[in-house]
Amino acid sequence: MRLVLWSVGMLVLGVVGGLVWLWLAEPAEWEVTARGITLTEEAARGQFAVVVTFVGIGAVTCFCWGWVAGHVLRELGWVLVPVFAIVAGLASLIAWWLGVALGPTDPRDVADPSLGDRLPAPLEIDAVAPFLVWPMFALAGLLVAAWLDRRGDGEHLMADYG
Repeated sequence: MRLVLWSVGMLVLGVVGGLVWLWLAEPAEWEVTARGITLTEEAARGQFAVVVTFVGIGAVTCFCWGWVAGHVLRELGWVLVPVFAIVAGLASLIAWWLGVALGPTDPRDVADPSLGDRLPAPLEIDAVAPFLVWPMFALAGLLVAAWLDRRGDGEHLMADYG
């Protein structure tokens, strides 16, 4: 039951991560010109920054969750590995969906833009790797928790025989 509660907690963190991504991300801005809607090279960096923000939020959130949940649930052993990977992957999808759903719309969908307007691009993740960062960092947190717990157990055993 505790594993289910911690898993639901990670999914809730996926919702929070999506909202934080929406808040922190600074998407590229398209400019309305006489030739149409264009993306300048400088503004194109915003597309990369959106992905980096998504990855950073996922890495920090999942590592911390993996570390704490791994420590609390350590008696469950190897079962945590696939569960953590799946739950963190689902959390990344929830965060992505929320950011895309609540974020800016496609500039081509804006009705009657004026010349010189700057229209934010939608939040997009155009590769699989950013989604894989979330489970990788959840497992890294689990690994650190297991290592620290094992180390603590070893020191405790040494004290008993010393």
